[in-house]
Formats: sequence, structure tokens, C-alpha cells
Amino acid sequence: MLQASQSPRADSARRTTVPERIAEWAARRSAAVAVVDEHTSVTYGELQQRVDALADRLRQLGVRQDERVAVYLERSVDCVLAAAAVLAAGAAYLMLDVRQPTAWTRLLLDDSAARVVITRPELWATTGVEGLSPVDVTAAQRPLLIGTPARPSEPVPDDAVAYLNYTSGSSGAPKGVLVEHAGLANLVDWYLDRHQVGPEDHLTQLARPSFDAFALEVWPCLAAGATLHVVGSALLTAPAELRDWLCRSGITTTFVPTPLAEQLLELPWPDHGCLRDMLVGGDRLTGYPDAALPFRLHNNYGPTECTVVATCCEVPPGGPPDEPPPIGAPIPGVLAYVLDERRRPVADGEPGELHLGGVGVARGYLGSPEHNQFWADPFRTEPAARAYATGDLVRRAPDGQLHFLGRVDDQVQVRGIRVDPGEVEPVLQSHPTVRRAVVIGRDRQLLAYVTARDGSVDPVALRRFLQARLPDYMVPAMVVPTEQLPMTEHGKVDRRALAQLPLRQPGAEPAPEPVDEVERALTEAWLEVLGATEVNPHDNFFEIGGDSLRVSRLVGRSRHRGLVLRPDDVYAHPVLRDLAAALREQRRTAVPR
Repeated sequence: MLQASQSPRADSARRTTVPERIAEWAARRSAAVAVVDEHTSVTYGELQQRVDALADRLRQLGVRQDERVAVYLERSVDCVLAAAAVLAAGAAYLMLDVRQPTAWTRLLLDDSAARVVITRPELWATTGVEGLSPVDVTAAQRPLLIGTPARPSEPVPDDAVAYLNYTSGSSGAPKGVLVEHAGLANLVDWYLDRHQVGPEDHLTQLARPSFDAFALEVWPCLAAGATLHVVGSALLTAPAELRDWLCRSGITTTFVPTPLAEQLLELPWPDHGCLRDMLVGGDRLTGYPDAALPFRLHNNYGPTECTVVATCCEVPPGGPPDEPPPIGAPIPGVLAYVLDERRRPVADGEPGELHLGGVGVARGYLGSPEHNQFWADPFRTEPAARAYATGDLVRRAPDGQLHFLGRVDDQVQVRGIRVDPGEVEPVLQSHPTVRRAVVIGRDRQLLAYVTARDGSVDPVALRRFLQARLPDYMVPAMVVPTEQLPMTEHGKVDRRALAQLPLRQPGAEPAPEPVDEVERALTEAWLEVLGATEVNPHDNFFEIGGDSLRVSRLVGRSRHRGLVLRPDDVYAHPVLRDLAAALREQRRTAVPR
């Protein structure tokens, strides 16, 4: 009934931390390329030189062990080395998303109590945030004499906090998760052993730095002496182009968020290439790969509170079409318990909540380490052993594989990120026109139902109001006005009944028929991608649930219908009828081959 692929280490031996491993490669292979992006690259020697300089600067500013240091940079070589410098200084990095609203950035900085931020002056100036000591990532360099070895990083205790990552909270405020070096080192050990990554390998970085998958992409790669490729942003919405780039760049191992990976898996791949392993995670994998794929597919599962990955499995081709692939078995150092409501083990095959134990379990939430999701692990004898209640409902099959069944609460997975609707509702209700707001999950997106305080509400204006205050993944795809919210017999909002309500107001004019075959094919593609039952030719793709991932799906679905559509076309013409007109014009002016 209790399961671990390998018991957590009971000895007191200290783990080799990530900064030490990077320093070792800088000494052994200083001329090898460590990180490359669209504009520049650094060798391991150059990386260590700049990491040491930044770490020294942080120490001069009085940064101490476990103190949080913010990083405010785009995905780039500089972003990676800034995070590495924070680790080398013994502090904990907090990666901020430069694309999110300033109000959200301020909220995270205030909660984290960060005093220092690594950034570029011109970029930081755009936030208008004051009160922090900015460290210029481009200025913190020092000359290194030819033949002089890079100075090794000072040892960091493996029980020190490595990074702070925020996840959604039902209280209306995000929760900061404190992940320790021991858990990060365990993740790196597992990754390198499972995927046999070495100095000749090439890996990718494509997740937002503010997502915990950043740690999975970056630290195993640099700990192995391999080369990390920061993927260009334009490729993240173009699956076919991303496939071509992976092949052309000689990538051997890559992590891809599940929604994007599922689009890659639908594409034809060359028979012979360098790619050995594709790791997916962040959302439920809905199907099995084709037998013709020239690489292995690995399904990873893990909450932020358990250092990115807690369970995994290789997904074989040709699995049962009526059941999604499992989320696997625990990785070494992690234990998985399937428990009932009273936290007692259930029999294999029975549903229960997944609880996780072992070295990967985070220290706790910043400011509330005794939160009831973290609890004393009664199944282990080590003092202070912690377990984490994931809130995920699973069952364990006879072969030991865990199968995801759903949530025990209202949390929703949006673009690979857990979002608690209770965090969105109070922000929406703060708008002066809204009397009551309820947010639910439906088809991998958030929907908001609102009642008006006086008169009516403007759904478009409400979404813009939220976009100025919340990260993009927390903004509901649609805001649906309704005269009243359905209630249960106990006087609570009936969320199940809400999910059955139409997305258009009663009495709204039915959508007009498409004017031609181009508009009809485009309408069908929109319906499929958005999971909607009706769209209007005057609808704006991004105001009825569209986002960057759905843009890439729309491109693929449109091509299946004979339309030559590019991501840039959707951004330039987000209204359906305008987009159809643009496609007709492209056909008219296309040069015959």
C-alpha cells in the first residue's frame, strides 16, 4: 500500500550541490560551451567567472544563507548565470516573470522580503519598483588571467534553501514554496542517472524562469557539463519550426510542457536524429505516442512543493486509447502514499489522495511552514521527516504505476500551472461593477461568472482589469455575465451547475453563418481549439479564451483544413472575420509555383 522506488537516504552524508558541480566542470572543461541563446554564448570558464563575480557582489551587499534574491530578466544566458550566482552565494533565487503585471511583481517582492534584485538597469526601470538594491547582471564581470582556474564556489549546506517559487493559494494570495538544496541535488542525481546525460549532450531551456520547470531544465544540464540551449520565444508557438530547430541544433534531451508536447507528437519526425528523450509534464498527458517516433517519451509528475518531479514513467507507444498514460512511480528518494480522508493507506486499485514524502519535499511555505498540507510523515523513522498532501486523486495499479484521477479540491491546471480559483475571485470582485464572481475550471481554462452590482458588466473591460493585476495564466479565458448564480440546497454556489451554463447570455443573437469556405474552415478550427460550441465572426480570439499555446494549436488545426496560417497572422488579425479576410488576400496574391 505504501510505495517508494528507492528509500530516501537515511545516512547523513552531504550531497554535492549544484554550485559545486558547475565549478568542477569549469575547472575541468573551461572552454566547453555551457549556455547559448539567440544572441550569445558562454563557456564554463566564462560562466564560473561571472557567477563568482555576481556572488561576491551579493555577499558585499550582506546577502546571507536562505535570504531571497530576485532575478528579473528575460530567458537568456544572463538569466541562467544570475540564478547560478544566487545559488553560489548560498542564497535562494526568486525568478520573476518580466511579462507579468507590475502589480504582481510588487506582490511577490513584498511577500518574499527580497532586498536585492539581479537585473539590467533599463529593464528594472520599466517596473517603477523602488526599495531594492539592483545588481546589474552585465556589469558584474572581472578579468580572468589566461590559465587561471575559476575560483570554486564556497560550499553551500544541502539544507539551505535553493529557490523560492510561488504557487496558487486558496486564501486569495500566492504561496511561496521553499525548496532546499538537498531536494534539488536529488532531482539532479535522478535526472542524470535516468537519462544518462553527459558533457557531449545538448539540452533545452524553454519554460518561463518563474516556473519550477526551469530548475529541471537548467541544473541537471550544467551539473553534467552539457550545453544548455535557450530556445527562442518565437519557436514556442510554432510546433513544426520547434521540431526543425530541435533536429538542427542536435538536441539530445528536452523538456516540453505537455500541451506543446502533444502538438509536437502529432508531427512527422525524421527517422534519424540526435533527440533521445522528450520529457513532458505540467498537465495531464492524454494519449500514447506513435510507434514511429524516433525518441523515448517520459511522463513526469510533481507539484512545486516536491522539487519539480516526484513520479515518472516512460510512455510506450500504442497504449489503450480509452485511458490516459499513468504518471508513473516515485523517483529515487521519493515515497508515494495513497491515503483516504483520514490519511490511512488504501488498497491498490482504490482511489485516494496522493501524499509524497522523502528528500524532495520542500521545507514548507514562506511565512507558514506548518501549513496543514505539510505534515509529519508517520511512515518514516527519521526525525522531522515531512510529507506533503498533493490534493491529487490517484489510484495505484497492480504494476505499481500511479494513475491520475482528478483533484480533491477546486484547483485547475492552466498551461501546466496549478491555479486556485479562490485566488482570482476576490480580484474580480474588487471591480466596482461586480457584485459576485465565481471562477471555475473547464477544458483546461478558467471561466468567470459574474453578477452586476448595478446595471450591466463589460466582460472585455473586466478581463483587461484582471490583466493589469494578475499573471496571464490566472486571467479567465471568458467572463460570462449572468443574472444570478445557481445555488445548492445548502446555500452554496453550485459550481457543477455553473459549468453547464451557456457561455453566451440568454437572448444573445445567434452567430451568423460563415460567408465562405475559408471562414467556415477557420470557424471549425476555432471551435476545436477553444473547446467552444459557438463563435461569432466578430469575436476576438484572445478575448474568448485564446492564448499563445492555443495559437499554435490553431495553426495546426487550420493547416489540417487546407489553410496556410502562421502565428503572426493570428496576432495581427485576432478577429475571426478579419483573419479570414487576411487569408483570402494571401491566397489572392500568392505567387504560383
